[in-house]
Amino acid sequence: MNAMDTETLYQALSSRDPRHDGRFYVGVTTTGIYCRPICSARPLKEHVRFFKSKAEAEKAGFRPCLKCRPDLSPSSIQWQGTAAVVARALGMMNRGEADGSTLPGLAARLGITDRHLRRLFREHLGASPIEVAISRRLHLARQLLTQTRLSITDIALASGFSSLRRFNDAFLTTYRRNPGDFRKSLVDTSGEADSIVLRLPYLDRYDWDTLLSYFARHEVFGVDAVEGGCYLRHLKTPGGECYLKVEHQEKNRSLQVSLKLTDFADLRYVVDTIRCVFDVDHNPRQIALPSDCPEEVRNLIEAQVGIRVPGAFDPLETAVGVVLGQLVSTRQGRLNLKKLVERFGRESGHPRHPQVYRLFPTAEVLASEDLTVLGFTRVRAEAIRDLAGATLEGRLDLSRTCDLAATRKALAQIRGIGPWTVEIIALRCLGDTDAFPASDLVLRRALNKFNAPPERFSPWRSYLALALWKTETATPLEKAPTSESAEVNATSWQRSTV
Repeated sequence: MNAMDTETLYQALSSRDPRHDGRFYVGVTTTGIYCRPICSARPLKEHVRFFKSKAEAEKAGFRPCLKCRPDLSPSSIQWQGTAAVVARALGMMNRGEADGSTLPGLAARLGITDRHLRRLFREHLGASPIEVAISRRLHLARQLLTQTRLSITDIALASGFSSLRRFNDAFLTTYRRNPGDFRKSLVDTSGEADSIVLRLPYLDRYDWDTLLSYFARHEVFGVDAVEGGCYLRHLKTPGGECYLKVEHQEKNRSLQVSLKLTDFADLRYVVDTIRCVFDVDHNPRQIALPSDCPEEVRNLIEAQVGIRVPGAFDPLETAVGVVLGQLVSTRQGRLNLKKLVERFGRESGHPRHPQVYRLFPTAEVLASEDLTVLGFTRVRAEAIRDLAGATLEGRLDLSRTCDLAATRKALAQIRGIGPWTVEIIALRCLGDTDAFPASDLVLRRALNKFNAPPERFSPWRSYLALALWKTETATPLEKAPTSESAEVNATSWQRSTV
């Protein structure tokens, strides 16, 4: 960061304003550590350096502060324009999808040259792709060291290192300590003996009840469930299967995640997926409202500051659920999904819970079976088959690392999928914080009442939509509707296509 920014950044540091958490990091030259801007430490201005990312601070020789723990904190950065490419690359790294890939190979998957990719990383993160990748692997490793009883060898491999020697060298370089030193302060977890238990901290308030109620309303029979204030899920992973349980720990400002994996190599993939599904890295204080935002809208957003956007564990499953939920009540949408799972899904080879023991039908099955036997309309059945077929053939990417414009275009070309469905899929599956189903009647009514054009809230329109839905329909994410009329009206534009 250049000298012109120093004064402004130091003022932000002095204020301890949580809105700046995740936007930058501060290194203290007298101690050799780097902190979050909300850390209680207050160094003199002449003793600090500012960095764009954790990786840049570590590259400069600073080690993470043991008080504010920047390496274990969420990374909240607003990705727009060319930075969206960086976000896609980071997503691939977090899930382990880039492991074994060369830099040119990773760049090719993103549709750019490796030189351009290096330039983008240095511009937005201040470090090279390989430096960022190693930094993120180390952060996960430290979390596993302090929160689980996995062996150091298992932790090295689960974090993405190809050998224990490379892990030890990288750990010692960054932390100035051996991995075993962190074991002395191992947190006693309360999970079962064969579970991996982790805590995922979040920023600011977290509206867990609303998010959990949303998942309860959209349960997929045998695949996920909400029980005792916890979310339960059986998940197909690249290396096998995973049973997971997520619960809220408000006192610790974190989500506690219990995992049972058939392959430790899936750990990074599963943890990153959970972070995305529960929107853990979102910093509500970074949402900048327009200067002329109506007071009632400003109050509404501030009152719902803890809202998180519900993501998707299986993007195809969620997209199919959206299609089957068109023009019907939420209850009927769940029944449609239940019929689909009972007929074409399969039971898990490693069942862990009486309510969570099935796997959603694969894309191969959905693309080849006649779904009209379940009572679905032909247009709806063909829309699901086309979704699955396009996914299999690589014509449609429903991941959070996709090209948003290309995926939206591909979705819109499928008969039976209209603008509302495209936006809901973008909101839940693609991680698009600017997704906004403008044709939804509830949102249109609210926007007319508040006189607030949604374009002025870009790139945070997904959070605006959730706040409006919750407020305008008497907290619709918490209670199922008493009739089907509201949901039918909200998607009435689709009557001509479904």
